[in-house]
Amino acid sequence: MSNPIMQRNPYFQGASQNASQAQAGYQPGAGYDPRAGYAGQYGSPQAGADYAAAQGAYQAQFQPQVDGNAFEQAPAANRMTYQDAMNKTAAMLGATVAAGVATAFIVPLQFQMPLAIVAMIAAFVVGMVIAFKRMVGPGLALGYSVLEGVALGAITFGLDRVLPGVAFQAILGTLAVVGVTLGLHYSGAVRTTPKGRKIVLAVALAGLIFAVVNMLLMAFGVTTGAWGLRSVTVMGLPLGIILGVVMIVVASYMLIGDFEDVNTAIANGAPKEFAWTVGIAIVMTILWIYVEVLRLAAMLASDR
Repeated sequence: MSNPIMQRNPYFQGASQNASQAQAGYQPGAGYDPRAGYAGQYGSPQAGADYAAAQGAYQAQFQPQVDGNAFEQAPAANRMTYQDAMNKTAAMLGATVAAGVATAFIVPLQFQMPLAIVAMIAAFVVGMVIAFKRMVGPGLALGYSVLEGVALGAITFGLDRVLPGVAFQAILGTLAVVGVTLGLHYSGAVRTTPKGRKIVLAVALAGLIFAVVNMLLMAFGVTTGAWGLRSVTVMGLPLGIILGVVMIVVASYMLIGDFEDVNTAIANGAPKEFAWTVGIAIVMTILWIYVEVLRLAAMLASDR
């Protein structure tokens, strides 16, 4: 498993092959004509309703399901392309950046943090709705992007006022991480595996639970220090530094998985509308990387 948005839609799931299918020449999305194997053993197949019914039943085994109904590949003119996916991703990232800059430089300082809290709660709600939808529309995708931009813009600007230079470091660090990750993906140097995806998902969930617990302990004054449990020293390093590096690696691996799932959706003939679903999944992962890089930069700066 990787990004939950990708996993909830069969357009993002590759068809599996067993040994007999591979020998018969079955290809995902291409279907398999049983006449080839039949003819090889018994000569020309008999025409008629019985054969047509059998062929249809066989092919239905490999047809992905959406809400209980088999879907077909979109017409060639309406199929999603890689450019469609990247255009939607760029549009959402642009909306996030624009909202963040506007919040930091236009919204009065005294209103920024209250606005950030409201935006974070709203983004969480919208994100939960998105996670349970099989296809995401432009309204939800852009709305989520703007809300995240407002929240991250206010938080980044607030940290930069206390720790000058943190904002620039976070932006530059995120660009570097995403750039290296995409380079590894496009070069083929790193490919995800089913086992690897399960491991990083488990680590990500553990990290989320830790973050919530740490936030609650800090809110009730149980822990001391600016970063709560993250300030605890492990092997000479603050726990937050170690966790930050681990989470950045995990998020980068998931980003590679997101781009692999894009290729799977294209191979499965997903329609153009699915580009928003692809894009929001990628945007969520990139914003996750940004949050981890920003927190890591802030912790390193506060220790100096």
